Amino acid sequence: MPSIDEEAAANELIWYQPQRFKREFELRRGQEVIGRLQFQPSPTVSWERANRHRAFAETSDSRWSISVTRHGFLGLKANIEVEGTNSGILEAGFLLLNGNLKIAQMSALRWVGGLARRSSDYFQDMQGSPILRLDQGNFFDNINARFSILSPTAPLPFIALLASLGLYMRILMNKINR
Repeated sequence: MPSIDEEAAANELIWYQPQRFKREFELRRGQEVIGRLQFQPSPTVSWERANRHRAFAETSDSRWSISVTRHGFLGLKANIEVEGTNSGILEAGFLLLNGNLKIAQMSALRWVGGLARRSSDYFQDMQGSPILRLDQGNFFDNINARFSILSPTAPLPFIALLASLGLYMRILMNKINR
């Protein structure tokens, strides 16, 4: 896998699913794979509020474990926990539409999700300037999401982590084709 620093200069990356019904995704720039996100199997019987939806993300130089803990009325709020190369938490509000991301060695960011299935989702800095955007993919091409880098000052080592968290959130919000 090429280094994320070498590949992150592109403005658009895609999340590609090589096998339609497997919960494994590849972050690609063109045809090159620069990151992966793989979900662990869920328990056979589980209440959605208690299901942690464990996933592992990796690039050539970083690895993370991602999971969710739901809370609040009917579990409509959630904390997305990140452990690994850089640890932190994304504290999401009702329906996972807004949240604050705190990752070690990175400035704080906001998650702004859209309610509609075809809407875009963003990571913004705390002043409200968009940093990264996730858009709908194409079911027939096995593209789950398009990922655009909107700020030239985006922290390059964290682009794959933000892309992984963004796809993870879109999956929790049921905004991708599986």
